[in-house]
Amino acid sequence: MKCPYCGSYCADNTLYCPNCKQPLPTGEAAKKHEKPAKPKVYRPIWQRLLTALVAIISLSALAIGGYKLWTWMYNYRLERLYTRGQYTPTISEITLPDLRSGHSIAFYGQDGDQIFLPEMNRSLSISGGVTRMEIADSDWFGPDVNDVDHADVTLSPMLISETGMKTILPKVNFQIDVPQAPLSITSPASDRIDVVTSVYPLILNVVPGSTVFVNGEDVTKSLDRSGLLSTNVSVEPIGDNVVTLIVRTPRHRETRKEVTFFRQKYDIELELDTTVSDQSPSRTMAVTGKAEPGAVISVDTDYMEESLSMDLETGRFSFIARFSTIGDNVVRFRASMPGKQDAVISFNVNYLPSLAEYSAKAWAMDYDKLRVMFEQWSGRVFQCKGELIDAFVDGDRSYVVMDVGGSEQQLIILENRSSTTSPSLGRRYTAYADVDGQHMYKSQYYPKLVARYMDLAT
Repeated sequence: MKCPYCGSYCADNTLYCPNCKQPLPTGEAAKKHEKPAKPKVYRPIWQRLLTALVAIISLSALAIGGYKLWTWMYNYRLERLYTRGQYTPTISEITLPDLRSGHSIAFYGQDGDQIFLPEMNRSLSISGGVTRMEIADSDWFGPDVNDVDHADVTLSPMLISETGMKTILPKVNFQIDVPQAPLSITSPASDRIDVVTSVYPLILNVVPGSTVFVNGEDVTKSLDRSGLLSTNVSVEPIGDNVVTLIVRTPRHRETRKEVTFFRQKYDIELELDTTVSDQSPSRTMAVTGKAEPGAVISVDTDYMEESLSMDLETGRFSFIARFSTIGDNVVRFRASMPGKQDAVISFNVNYLPSLAEYSAKAWAMDYDKLRVMFEQWSGRVFQCKGELIDAFVDGDRSYVVMDVGGSEQQLIILENRSSTTSPSLGRRYTAYADVDGQHMYKSQYYPKLVARYMDLAT
């Protein structure tokens, strides 16, 4: 029985509630306050199956919706990363080893993921957070490029995660101009050069498979497998000798270039032999050539007097030049004949002794005295050891800044003419260099030296 006053349960036939002490109803009145029992309801099996099916469908819908939401958020985050975030692809211009111009496309991501490019049918694996694809510009064009200005390139990269999940990334769009046929000229070193010989070596590189014309003559058969052409051109004593080069490479525009060889016209014929070099590892070098028969040869610069010989009948002559300066030395001589203006030839020879000979003359670095005695010590060789902290270009010359001090910074400026290494900043090097005055760096003057030999410090 339940007490109608406080709700406590009491034993049947109890007259008073033990909790609130109120009189309890008896007989029929008590039955009115009892809660009737609920009848047990039995549902058909199809109804129970239907309920279970609805529950399963609801849970599946929630799961699919949650997965789609997660996928959308994942793709949205990736799109932001690949459009304006840290994974945005970068495109840069490059020159391929075979001289063709090209572009490098860098994709970024997680190590182990892959970038698939359907247009190229190519997959790129990401390592170290990046993967790159290099492609020649000419690969975007067909055989005929005469009526084409550029190519509009569209790439549709797909990210394939390490777990196999595929995500379409934003498209990459860029424009490629029709490339020019590559032409690299090694000799001569510039488009215009003064020469003192009747022939001059012409050395150039093109893409293998190219066609090359020199002054209208097809010289393609002289190309080697790497695209190197080495030939001689005739240089007459008429002033400017213009040589026209034409290069035709498949899927490239034709390249046309002119090189001018200037040879002074004299009243007296005079020329050097082509075997005479502009480099010398020793302080002396033989100079030979040919003059007009009957001409007398005289040498204006330092030479060994007893070495001068000439044949007045054939015009052949020779002498031994001497070099007093490491680096460039001028050699000048002339041919004379009665009633004619002298013919004069002047050229530079770079005297560079061997490393053993050059370094044997090196002084230990005395920075304090070097700063004040740079003029008196011009040409003196020093061993310079220290870290390269900066590099700069002034005109057509490149310089590096070396700290040769210990606890206190002591800077020198080096003009690097060494062919033994390409120096990198932040590393220590040993250089053998000769004093060449001063040079301004960050509003201060520092000793300047010409580094003939340089290598990593041991």
